[in-house]
Amino acid sequence: MIDWQKVQNVLIECGFDPGPADGVAGPRTFTALYACAAGRKADAAIALRGRIAAERFADYGLTTAPRIAEFIAQCCNETGGFRRFVENMHYSALALRALWPAHFTPEQAKAAVGDPIEIAARAYGGRMGNDPYPSIDGYTYRGRYDLQLTGKANYRYYGALIGVDLIGDPDAAPPEVGPLIALEYFRQGKVNDAVDAGDFVEARRITNGGRIGLQNVAAIRGRILAIFES
Repeated sequence: MIDWQKVQNVLIECGFDPGPADGVAGPRTFTALYACAAGRKADAAIALRGRIAAERFADYGLTTAPRIAEFIAQCCNETGGFRRFVENMHYSALALRALWPAHFTPEQAKAAVGDPIEIAARAYGGRMGNDPYPSIDGYTYRGRYDLQLTGKANYRYYGALIGVDLIGDPDAAPPEVGPLIALEYFRQGKVNDAVDAGDFVEARRITNGGRIGLQNVAAIRGRILAIFES
């Protein structure tokens, strides 16, 4: 069982404001944890996630320090510290060839640089439920939200799970969508099981599809766990 009063006192010592050290894991306490993960002062985006954490973490089984730390760390990594919630698609020609060699010839990669719509349409077209290039589905349903959800099929599936239409206009979705999708993604992918087994490589594979960002997630996770374990 988590000693939340102890956690709150450690957060205070570290310069993050969890509110009164009353042992209640409320929005301010989780906001402070998110701010600690991001290594910066809480803003509106972090406060929103703190509120949703207080309201919904228990519903999704995020009730142990390792599970909480992994969830926050994965989301923090994917959003650059809760600052970027949409994939910008700014890649060099070399990066395009390295990331999507089957989707870009050398000439196409050079021509696409600086054109995020063209890049996303080619990179993601014809898969993950997107119509093939030259449809711009790849751009419309590019990486978004707290875990960079990608592809029309995923937008439809996770939108249905949380009761929000993400197909018509993904940019119009309320900000609560990001953390709610991430929670559903963790549940559907059984990420908590991997965390309980101590298999953080598998937790990253489920979340990201590979090992990209593995070391950064580990560093953020360690920062959060230090708060629980101090």
